[in-house]
Amino acid sequence: MDDEKPSPFADLLTGAAWLAVSVAIAIGAWNMDRLERLASTWHTAPGLVPGMLGVALIFMSGILITRALRGGALQQIELPRIVFADHWRLIVSLSIGLFYAIFLVARGLPFWVASAIYISVMVFVFQFPERREAGQLVRGAVIAVIYGIIMSLAIHYLFQDLFLVRLP
Repeated sequence: MDDEKPSPFADLLTGAAWLAVSVAIAIGAWNMDRLERLASTWHTAPGLVPGMLGVALIFMSGILITRALRGGALQQIELPRIVFADHWRLIVSLSIGLFYAIFLVARGLPFWVASAIYISVMVFVFQFPERREAGQLVRGAVIAVIYGIIMSLAIHYLFQDLFLVRLP
């Protein structure tokens, strides 16, 4: 296990990244439909919990940035060394997630279909090394597709019908 603490500059970069994400979350939550046409109150609005989480993350990223600046982040500027081979799962997850958002959901594909594709691909990709080693690629693909369809329908039902959140 690596017990080395990250440098203050790495904390500064991480805090800035979290600040950007949390501001986007808070803005997205603020712009969510509040369901006034259904006579809902402010504490039952769909964006309430994400908004509170966004504000909490803004606060915590501010603490991280402040701590990094007090630790001398601007005096010890050195970019962290990233070995992409060690972080392939993160890179693949981000790539597949961006493809899902930009090319599947944003292009008008029904949400449950886009989500089924996304979940199936994610399951298959991350099980691929083990399935290939066991000689079960076809079985893994079938299981990934079944899992993707079941989960996307469950997610669609949960949010669209139970939580009354309009999905794209």
